[in-house]
Amino acid sequence: MVLPASPTTSIIFGSKTAGIDPWMKTVPHRLLLAYRGEDFFGWQRQDPDPTVQLALEKALHKIFNRPVAVAGSGRTDRGVHALGQVASCELPPLHPPATLAKALNFHLPAGVRVLSVRREKPGFHARFSAKGKSYLYRIANTDPLHPLEIGRAWHVPRPLDLTSLRKAAKILTGKHDFAAFTSNPGYERKSTIRNIRSIRIVKKKSGVLELTFEGDGFLYRMVRNLVGALVKVGQGRLTPVELKKILHSRSRSTAPPTAPAEGLYLLSVRY
Repeated sequence: MVLPASPTTSIIFGSKTAGIDPWMKTVPHRLLLAYRGEDFFGWQRQDPDPTVQLALEKALHKIFNRPVAVAGSGRTDRGVHALGQVASCELPPLHPPATLAKALNFHLPAGVRVLSVRREKPGFHARFSAKGKSYLYRIANTDPLHPLEIGRAWHVPRPLDLTSLRKAAKILTGKHDFAAFTSNPGYERKSTIRNIRSIRIVKKKSGVLELTFEGDGFLYRMVRNLVGALVKVGQGRLTPVELKKILHSRSRSTAPPTAPAEGLYLLSVRY
């Protein structure tokens, strides 16, 4: 699906007419995305493995007949889902955003969909303009595991104590050095201090626990590492006092293992 010429111009995307190049004047476009983590090797492009970034860039290339770079609000690991990932790219404003969204979805694989497209002011960038994020982590605290939750939640059949979980969540809320709860991203970081605005824990009638983390920013695998520790507290295998000591230790080796990817969802990005 190649977008047709705009009714008000004879310019077709990816071409020039009468010496006019539509790519001489581009504007930032914001893309709101949802995707299934198991279909991709994460967000970031790593040829030839299928990633969300690669899928978007391939779709844009088919539409515009030229390479278009796409930036994401942040990387998600292999297996991590998204309900509200945000991407940005520079495009000429020749067609309605809704038309572009339909064209993208025509070329994208079934595991990812563009929910909306909007034009932004100059300088907008999905990553650098972000002010905060929210993540959802789902734990199927049931026995047996419902088959429709396979790949959608972490199965923890042993009962979890909600009172202990919420007490531990309060310890982690606020501005802290989360060095003990981040994995090595493969690049140097300026700081491991982050601010978690809130951690909400809700138990559904289905037995699924939903943990929602809202913060100004998160370190690599920080949410999954925090969930791994919270589950230990909920099982009575780690006390809130011990959790606080781990937080203050700033040492990843003192903390429990990382929670699996399939329970994590990028919920939204704040701008």
